[in-house]
Amino acid sequence: LPGRADLVEMYNKCWEIGLDKSERGNEQSGFVDWYIDAAFDNRIFQWDTCFSLAWAKYSQGALPSIESLENFYRKQHEDGAISGVIRKKTGEDDQPKDSPWFTRNNLFSWSEWEYYKVTGDASRFERVVPILADYAEWVMKNRRHDNGHYYWSGWSSGMDNSPRSRADEFYPPYSWVDYNGNEALAAYYLVKMAEVIDDKETVEKFSELHDEITRLTNRDMWSDEDRIYWDLDKDGSFMKVKTIASFWPMWGRVVDSKHLEGLTWHLNDPASFNRPHRVPTTAADEKGYAPAGRYWRGSVWAPTNHMVVKGLQAQEEYKLARDIVVNHLNNQSSIFSSTETVWENYAPEFVKPGQPAKGDFVGWSADGPIAQLIENYIGINIDVPNNRIRWNLLTTEEVGLKNLKFGDATMKLRAKERNYYTDPIELEIQSDRSFRLDLFDGSKVHSKQIASGTSSITIEVEE
Repeated sequence: LPGRADLVEMYNKCWEIGLDKSERGNEQSGFVDWYIDAAFDNRIFQWDTCFSLAWAKYSQGALPSIESLENFYRKQHEDGAISGVIRKKTGEDDQPKDSPWFTRNNLFSWSEWEYYKVTGDASRFERVVPILADYAEWVMKNRRHDNGHYYWSGWSSGMDNSPRSRADEFYPPYSWVDYNGNEALAAYYLVKMAEVIDDKETVEKFSELHDEITRLTNRDMWSDEDRIYWDLDKDGSFMKVKTIASFWPMWGRVVDSKHLEGLTWHLNDPASFNRPHRVPTTAADEKGYAPAGRYWRGSVWAPTNHMVVKGLQAQEEYKLARDIVVNHLNNQSSIFSSTETVWENYAPEFVKPGQPAKGDFVGWSADGPIAQLIENYIGINIDVPNNRIRWNLLTTEEVGLKNLKFGDATMKLRAKERNYYTDPIELEIQSDRSFRLDLFDGSKVHSKQIASGTSSITIEVEE
């Protein structure tokens, strides 16, 4: 990124902080020897760890990665329950199972699948699929109403003081749209893992669950008038508090075209979610919105931004995903230039950290400077199991990656600078193995079989 030395500096700093914040297990905790930590306090957190692995998967062995999830798997209860928060010193659950904030966002199968895509290593699946199936079954039995919808609390959702809920209570709301979207996401990736190991029973069971969540969410929670998903009250009526929670169904592959059109409209609406720093966790036109952030009353957070970006990618809305990433990285970089660190959250209306916010938060705040920089800003998404790279090249800048591990190979991919989007794309590629490149230029996918060795490729762009 010769034109963005600021982003490279922030990228490198995040790796340094990530190493510094990594933790060692001990005999008393029963944790793994070395793991990625959320950088928050003396506990490990389920969704913090999973979102941290979104960037840690690119450490290529230099830092711990997927083994960090073992700290949760080792503590699974006989009935399948997994605590969302576990104490580092003792390895004990932070809360009892009947607590409104016992468990958290079920992102394990997504993390496992992301690691598989960048390494090609499916060796964990035989052991992990039953663990995650049992966990999902426990959630269904203990966090699902008779109406089929899921419920948790503000702390369980991760959005502690959101105006939509109570931090430590199951109600309000009664049915939670983000939990539906989260469990749909968990089922979606669990099916993909089970397909790899030919576990037909799990494929069938969780495909049916995904279909059921999709049907119920779209039937009960979508408003054609408001063009958005809402939480539900006990009588099934909408609880209309506009927050970033409404975008979880997009990532969970629940939406169809009309839902996608409505959600993207809200993301682009300057009156609500398209603020100076995108994407605030409470809409700007919502009562209780805080311009300085006030935690989940407006702050921009790495996990929810990553959720929105991954949801847009899942729906092939690559340009909007990149627009949000560019805005987020530019704001992060401006704040980094004066503070030399990344923050727990950011103010939506000012180029400042959120109020309150912790510094050196790597942790999940490296998702933008590392994962989104690679996957959205540069646009490279690797798929080792299928020997394929998808490159969403949506910039005229010079961009690329070098020293990239791709299975048993190492490669370099570089797109030269162009003057206009309609100019031919010139690529330089060095690779120890042949692979398929699918390059998306913003309007068309160009598929090329790349030979091992050094290649110079020119792709003509249609006007």
